[in-house]
Amino acid sequence: MKKFKLSTQVVILFTTVTILSSMIFGYISWRNYQTVYLGLARNQVETYLEASIELPKDREDYLGYILVTVNRVSTFRADVTNRIVSPNANAMLDGDIERINRIIEAAYLGDFIYSDSTGIYYLDIQERLIIDTETSEYMIAVMDNSYIDSIKASTMREEVLTTFLGTFLSFAIIVFIGNTIIAMWSRQTAARIRHIQKEVSTFNKTGYENKVHLDGEDEIAELARSVEDLRLEIRENEKTKQEMFQNVSHDLKTPISVIQSYAEAMMDGTTDVGDAKIIIKQTEKLQSKVRMLLELNKINNIEMNHTLEEVNMKDIIINVIQNNKHRFGSVEVITDLDHSKYIGVKEYFYTSVENLIDNAIRYAKTKIVITMKNGTLSFYNDGPAIEDKYIKDGFKPYEKGSKGQFGIGMSIVQKTFNRFGFSLSVENVDNGVKFTIKKL
Repeated sequence: MKKFKLSTQVVILFTTVTILSSMIFGYISWRNYQTVYLGLARNQVETYLEASIELPKDREDYLGYILVTVNRVSTFRADVTNRIVSPNANAMLDGDIERINRIIEAAYLGDFIYSDSTGIYYLDIQERLIIDTETSEYMIAVMDNSYIDSIKASTMREEVLTTFLGTFLSFAIIVFIGNTIIAMWSRQTAARIRHIQKEVSTFNKTGYENKVHLDGEDEIAELARSVEDLRLEIRENEKTKQEMFQNVSHDLKTPISVIQSYAEAMMDGTTDVGDAKIIIKQTEKLQSKVRMLLELNKINNIEMNHTLEEVNMKDIIINVIQNNKHRFGSVEVITDLDHSKYIGVKEYFYTSVENLIDNAIRYAKTKIVITMKNGTLSFYNDGPAIEDKYIKDGFKPYEKGSKGQFGIGMSIVQKTFNRFGFSLSVENVDNGVKFTIKKL
């Protein structure tokens, strides 16, 4: 089916379902007619038996009778002590004693239909005479299939044939009208999908500037809206990437220029060796920026071929706090941590926690509170309120707060936790700011 166009697939599907429905309907109709024929046969046999019970005699060629004397509590042919087969019955059964005995047994057991290689026979039995306490005479009415065949032959030409022709003609009309309607609908649907495809194909040429719009409230319109949201996100990412390249160029250019100028001055003898400290400081600054860029690139291009593990976040947080205790100064660090575990890569979680604590150190006035409860991790500091754009849009590379250094650290945090199925949110709370990480 995937080799065909969508409109063709729909037409094929509708036609197949309609034809199968017509076949099922035809079979049910045929079975209903068979039930009607059986009803006619039963009525014919029962009527004949009622009319002949007092005075057994042959009537139509297709009806006959058998009189048997049998033990009332027995179900075996061997207990039939006497049998009288009418001429019609004898002719229908070709005088075959074995077949007559089988029909007697079938009738005595209550069977309405008996069939063998010679044909189908319809039976009815009724007690005719009580001979003694154990023995009775029964009359068995026998009718062959010629009566039903004659009815089928006449009705097939008239009612049955007309009904079946009408049924299949009706379904043919349904198939034609249905396929016409579906073809029109599917053509319109396919055209809407092609419209989305055409707009998407122009993205690279137009720089994601062409808006994708499609009227409607159905799933295709929802798809168009999703594509439009994706276009806006890609365009924003491209814009951010461009700004990031510009910022990176500027940030790297400044320390490189300083290093170059001092190195040249040292070679010319216009400055002393002590100024090498400035070169070292600029080198460290440059290294920090490069390291942050490498971390961001690693998160953006992370391949999940790492072995994921259960990471005890409490151990990571305590470790980061110990490694940065010389930077806290007068800021008090309060922790309330359970042993919740995150599934991911330990080194990425370590970097993210380090960036969160680094951010808190730069903004906190008197305290930092780190809480871990039931898988939800939060970092609070009593610094100034965060700007609304970070709360609304998240953390984009090179968007720095008032005390930000590179504008990359929080972007790394957000991307890291997102990659492992966690969300990072930020909110202004009473006298401070709180970052929260929790499972998506």
